[in-house]
Amino acid sequence: MATCFFFNKNIKIGILGGSFDPPHFGHIHISLIALRRLKLDKIWWLVTPQNRLKTNNIKNTFKKRLQKSRELTKNIKKIIVLDIEYKNKLSSSFKTMNFIKKKTQKTKFVWIMGSDNLENFHQWLKPKSISKIFPIAVIERPSYSYKVLNSIGASILGNRLKNLKKNSFNNNSSSWVFVKDKLDKTSSTKIRENSLKLIYEN
Repeated sequence: MATCFFFNKNIKIGILGGSFDPPHFGHIHISLIALRRLKLDKIWWLVTPQNRLKTNNIKNTFKKRLQKSRELTKNIKKIIVLDIEYKNKLSSSFKTMNFIKKKTQKTKFVWIMGSDNLENFHQWLKPKSISKIFPIAVIERPSYSYKVLNSIGASILGNRLKNLKKNSFNNNSSSWVFVKDKLDKTSSTKIRENSLKLIYEN
């Protein structure tokens, strides 16, 4: 997959990291919003082997989650599913972002996250440093709208840019924006809960 990295091209790439357990249309939904609103050339989905904030071990499902993510996005050319963290033994978003940043001086990266992630952002590894590596775009998710703008995570990110048209977002690694758009209620947690419910009912 190394040919997909585009490390030496002068383009703009959004990075959406996560467990993708399972991948679903909600992930595609925020990716398409990011592509359109942030004027990105590509979106990378970085499927993580293990989420350090989750108590359950999901390492053994990594290949399945990676495969399902690629199947889900196979007809969307601008979304590329990568196993960078697995191949390079990267265990946190902070390490992953530093790894990617060291690879290029040309490609511009934007870190994408759903607004639900702001609630536990202060528990991420070195969150204050993360906000200084790449500009961050927080995409609105249902039930996690403007209330998250007053969360600890939002305060760690610092001053929020109010206008996406400002060039300062594209060129400033210590900036972030809140992107409000159409909402999709699909969530990995609900899908897992419904799957377990069906198992127990049957």
